[in-house]
Amino acid sequence: MLSRVADSLYWMSRYLERAEHTARLLAVKLEAMVEQSKEDAETSWLRVVTALSAEKFAGDVADPFDVTHALALDRFNRSSLVNSLRFARDNARQVREQLSTEVWEHLNRLYLRLQTVSIDGIRVHQPARFFRDVLEDLYTLGGVTYTTLRHGEGWRFLELGRFIERAQLVSRLLDIYFGVTVAGSVQPPPPKYSDWLELLKFCTAFEPYCKEHTAVIRPERIAEFLLFDAEFPHSVRFAVDRVGETLSHVAPGAPPARRAPCERLAGKLKAAVDFGQIDDLAGASIDRFLADISQQCEQIHDAVYAAYIVYDAEAVL
Repeated sequence: MLSRVADSLYWMSRYLERAEHTARLLAVKLEAMVEQSKEDAETSWLRVVTALSAEKFAGDVADPFDVTHALALDRFNRSSLVNSLRFARDNARQVREQLSTEVWEHLNRLYLRLQTVSIDGIRVHQPARFFRDVLEDLYTLGGVTYTTLRHGEGWRFLELGRFIERAQLVSRLLDIYFGVTVAGSVQPPPPKYSDWLELLKFCTAFEPYCKEHTAVIRPERIAEFLLFDAEFPHSVRFAVDRVGETLSHVAPGAPPARRAPCERLAGKLKAAVDFGQIDDLAGASIDRFLADISQQCEQIHDAVYAAYIVYDAEAVL
């Protein structure tokens, strides 16, 4: 596979995962506002803004629609929903021949639909419903991608991008709720019961958590579930496992010395998550643990680029 093709598939998947995460956080937050006081809503919006690294775009969190505009429709915010979809579409267009017609048409249709949306148009209707519709389109796109693409090496780069991005996004979200400090932002007050419910819904985890632990909401159980559950698709451990599994199938014919850095880093990250215990992560320890996960994901990203994307001819020879 050409390195430029692998690069575009990888980033297409990362941006789609980012778009899905953003749409889900906005949908859940807008739904929850109905039952929150003004102060609780502002604190909760602050967590959402910090989770999406949009502090300098969101401004005053007192107006939820200003925040929604910054996170969803602001063209100057590179991580906004519309920009994530634009970057995903740009990468998909560069490798159009690698994608099925169904995948391209579905992504293109979703992108074009959002170009005409304004915050005033969202405000006058059911704002949460709009983002639920976007989520359903993204879920459908995921199913179309799974069903209509050949699961070869290109598919592995799609999977790699998706799960590296997911591991980092979920780790940052957990750090905001469980960490002692959040670097570069105002630290919100301790989460309340409704905030823990929101966190589970942010990760599509409310029903799976209740089936595993009953409906009793305990922060330590939430942390354990979202960090270490091996069977839940939006847990950190699940994402890390998929990263390691995917890397084992990338470039199987490459020399071992070229593959080794990626597989070694993925194995190191998997070991840290597999043998992690929630009882060992009290206080500042969970900050370090979550930051280390994100840092190791960056190291895997750099190693993948060095081995498969931007390598020089001497590395192959």
